[in-house]
Amino acid sequence: MAKSQVQFTKDNEYYTPKEFVKRFGEFDYDPATTKEKAEEFGIENYDTIETNGLSSDWGKYKRIWINPPFTRKHEFIAKAWETYIKAKNEIYMLFPIEFLTTARFHNSVGGGKLFIPNGRIAFESGLGKKSSSPAFGSVVMKMQDTWEIELIIK
Repeated sequence: MAKSQVQFTKDNEYYTPKEFVKRFGEFDYDPATTKEKAEEFGIENYDTIETNGLSSDWGKYKRIWINPPFTRKHEFIAKAWETYIKAKNEIYMLFPIEFLTTARFHNSVGGGKLFIPNGRIAFESGLGKKSSSPAFGSVVMKMQDTWEIELIIK
């Protein structure tokens, strides 16, 4: 049972390591990043928390990478699916693996290729701290019309 009055003060800015993202190729848009991370990854088009990627048109981009704030993952996955249905672009999204077991996930998408790593991803902290693997696993999903699973070796 969840405790009431619990306050979360941990850093909500965790970034996927470049070498992990690059296994999925090059991307031309990221709706949830920082200027520094977009430059590091070579992504010319991006949105930040200030420019609000959820209000942008994603349909004009061919390949999209999304590591959303996990507290807003349901909004990003709904927008990603809606964009995919209209534009049929390549959209890859990272999120906690347990999200796959929720009704919200199943009601948001109609298909995808799930890339499941054989271990937890060691994210980079937005506070400049060295990060360790989180207490949960992550999965990357490529939006598509059918369901598929691929296990990946980190």
